[in-house]
Amino acid sequence: MMGIDELLKKVPQSVKDKFLMQKRERAIELVKEDLKKNNKSVNDYDHDEIEGLIGDAEKKLNNDQLVTLLISVAALEGISLLAF
Repeated sequence: MMGIDELLKKVPQSVKDKFLMQKRERAIELVKEDLKKNNKSVNDYDHDEIEGLIGDAEKKLNNDQLVTLLISVAALEGISLLAF
């Protein structure tokens, strides 16, 4: 079975770039939602602080994606065990 790193090497760079852009856009949306909940605006923070908030949101997305992937694999394994 191939490792994730080996699989990622086979993925075209354009696909990786598109995925990273979409993840970044989603992280920006999450930061905007958090700021709105806390009655803050982008102008209340400097550029570095905003970048930090976006970076934290991207890390959270990575964790969420990992959990989703693990649940999917577990579900597939469970289904395959029932099928045999």
